[in-house]
Amino acid sequence: MAGVVVLAYRWLPPAQGFLIPEAARIVALHLPLAVAAVIAAFAAAFWGGRYLARRDLRSDARSKNAIALAALFCLLTTVTGSVFAQIQWLSYWNWDPKQICISLLLLIYAAYFVLRAGVEDAEKRAAVAAVYVLFAAIMTPVLGYAVPKYLPSLHPTDTQFEPEYRIVILLASLGFIGLYAWMQNLADRADFARLALDSCEEDAMSQDMAPEMTDTPVDSKKDKEAAWTR
Repeated sequence: MAGVVVLAYRWLPPAQGFLIPEAARIVALHLPLAVAAVIAAFAAAFWGGRYLARRDLRSDARSKNAIALAALFCLLTTVTGSVFAQIQWLSYWNWDPKQICISLLLLIYAAYFVLRAGVEDAEKRAAVAAVYVLFAAIMTPVLGYAVPKYLPSLHPTDTQFEPEYRIVILLASLGFIGLYAWMQNLADRADFARLALDSCEEDAMSQDMAPEMTDTPVDSKKDKEAAWTR
């Protein structure tokens, strides 16, 4: 990723057609971040669907981590876009359709975690979250691309980038996808360890309760024998 940043700001030429051509280099980070956000959202939908099919809490953990990373990359896309907007249109926020849509998308991601926090039962929480994450994944390309495409926008629609830009954008997209996969793996391993620990604690509690359950009938039997003796 460091190499991609160096390429973006040391190798790329200024892009013509922008108010400050040198500032267009941030597009080489802005677009790949959006690509990584979409990949993460689709991964969240995949694992959410897998949970609904198999009822496996590990799939729920993977889905939760993927949508969290989708929200992170979406937020970074918004930040880099705002920086570019300040340079290009002299304001961080212009109420442009793309800016409004990506804000709505961030709210959809945030609502996912509010929804999870409101359900205590683990299996019910996972099921509700899995259904909602399918909706969130569908809305990612809808709000990120489809809706803004047909609305008047400050964003240029006929920009032609030099070949160097295409190369760096492709490399950056691959780099951010790899970064997403690495972060997903770390988060998944942490959640799997937590799930294993919770399972061990439940097994230990059930074993502790087992003697108490078997002692009760024995005690009552002894009491009955004592009563007959009397």
